[in-house]
Amino acid sequence: MMNLPISSPTPVSRETLYSYLARLAAVWRTGAPELAYDMGAPFKRLLDQDREALEAVADWAKLSPDVMTELLSWTGVRAGNFRMQFRGELYVSRALRNPIMRGCPFCLREDTVDATDAAHAAMIMRGDWQLREATLCVRHGHPLVPLWQATAPRDRFDVGARLREIEADILSGALDRPLRDPSAYDLWLDRRLEQGTDDTWLSNHSVYVATTMCRLLGQALLKEAITDDGQATDLMHATGFNLAVAGEAAIRTTLDQMAGRAKGASDEPAIVFSHLYKTLNRDYLTDPGFDTFRDILRDCILENWPLGPGELVLGQLVPERRLHSVTTASKDTGIGTKVLEHFLAEAGAIAADDPRPPNRKLFDARAYAGLLAEIPTLVGPIAMRTAMGATRMELMALAEEGLLIPRTRVEKVKNPWRISDGVAFVAALPAGACHVTEDDTEWETLLLGCRRSGVPLSEFVRAIGDQRLTVGQRAGVNGFHGIVVPKSEVEVIAAPSRAVRDMVLEAIPGSMAAAEFGRSVGLRDGGVFQAMIDAGHVPAHQVVNPRTGRPQYRMAPEDMATFHRRFVTLTTLSAETGQHRNTLRGLLAARWISPFAPDGQDFGAVYLRADVAAVMQ
Repeated sequence: MMNLPISSPTPVSRETLYSYLARLAAVWRTGAPELAYDMGAPFKRLLDQDREALEAVADWAKLSPDVMTELLSWTGVRAGNFRMQFRGELYVSRALRNPIMRGCPFCLREDTVDATDAAHAAMIMRGDWQLREATLCVRHGHPLVPLWQATAPRDRFDVGARLREIEADILSGALDRPLRDPSAYDLWLDRRLEQGTDDTWLSNHSVYVATTMCRLLGQALLKEAITDDGQATDLMHATGFNLAVAGEAAIRTTLDQMAGRAKGASDEPAIVFSHLYKTLNRDYLTDPGFDTFRDILRDCILENWPLGPGELVLGQLVPERRLHSVTTASKDTGIGTKVLEHFLAEAGAIAADDPRPPNRKLFDARAYAGLLAEIPTLVGPIAMRTAMGATRMELMALAEEGLLIPRTRVEKVKNPWRISDGVAFVAALPAGACHVTEDDTEWETLLLGCRRSGVPLSEFVRAIGDQRLTVGQRAGVNGFHGIVVPKSEVEVIAAPSRAVRDMVLEAIPGSMAAAEFGRSVGLRDGGVFQAMIDAGHVPAHQVVNPRTGRPQYRMAPEDMATFHRRFVTLTTLSAETGQHRNTLRGLLAARWISPFAPDGQDFGAVYLRADVAAVMQ
């Protein structure tokens, strides 16, 4: 076939191969499929990007290798079954190939200004319009609008034929939409496609990954569903871009804030993060380009949801539990959520007044692993008495005097006791005990001795430890109830108390032992409270204990008042404000209010009243 003396048009910036082929065909007064056939490059082979067909086009139009490479870079070249090379980067095919072809009617109209033939023959389809995540013509500020739709590639990429069909609409302005100023995202994307330059944090990610994540992040922040509404999509991209360019730390902080607002029973990651989670967990689960973003979201989920070992999160198994919820802890321990909440609130793991459902009341799994392991082993009073061989009244007396301390003092908890505590306490008492027959009336149990003499049970225990009181073991009676002491020695211990008790009380009316006062304000470690007295921070009087003959501190009413004027404890602060101890502890910690500790001395949870005045208000 003889070539006619017609010069080929010059490709325009960003023009695609199929747009150029349409303009070339218009010069030869034919259609693109027909011209392709005449060139020895059937249109189907061009659509398949057959190498020989592409070379035939270049030879026919006398296109240099550089010009042809540029044309193909804006067209998109296949790189496998599901990937395409576009502007030097890899994309999944669906990011560039869509049945709906979009464009800017302002650009197309502008192309026809100097046209001498049919207007549609001068119109140019730009390659950046193909990109799914591009939504605006930066040059004109016009949204990219649908121009035509064709499922079959032969119809879709027969650009000349399709433009001829909508030429009138383009020229009349029927396809025009309201203009808008380009966002930072639009300008960034346009520059990155044109120049390949990027001075943002996204420079380490491909355009395909970066633009996709901008949309997903924006959608998560705006709580928008995927829609064909261009304005909504523009806002998603702009919002997500503004977050993404701030970097990994900013993205993580924002995701944590979103997770922190998840307070409902059904607020699981797939609900809170919506399409961001679902897309990273499904469409891009194995795409290494999204690894950074999956890692950020996965770490956020592990720090904000109670996921256990072996659970799958965004393609990876959880190696170790970081958080427990009341619900997951209940499943692990077999303890009901209501009972478990009492233990956790008392331990400070959760706030007693937390209004969230059990599956959203979270706490550090590692920090409270010991507590969770211990709770199922706790027993009720009957099992405790059986294990230590004590009567009901003996167990009550031991608890009242603090000789045995339950693991929790919450009344609703029916199993507060550690058997090991009771067994160890009993085992420590009868060291060197002598044998006492069943009918020996000169000996009595510790509780009977207390009731008869008025001496506290704790004093008998101390006397046994000091070897001032002989210990016997009643024959045939095991455990605590079988431990007996001589009545005669009980009388010796009780005598000083009876002789001077009234005199002491008259000497300091309304006074109490300093250790007793310390316990009343929540400071149960008598040694620590005595250290405050010894250091001169708390006033007290030293007297001789009438029962033991040893010196001890007692506090008069004015001493107690002085303490309350200067200091507060969680116990006294709770009584004054009506707030729970755990709530107050959290408030003090949040305001960086530290316990009273002059020169580094540790006096326990004692605070200066002046420091906590704001909290009390």
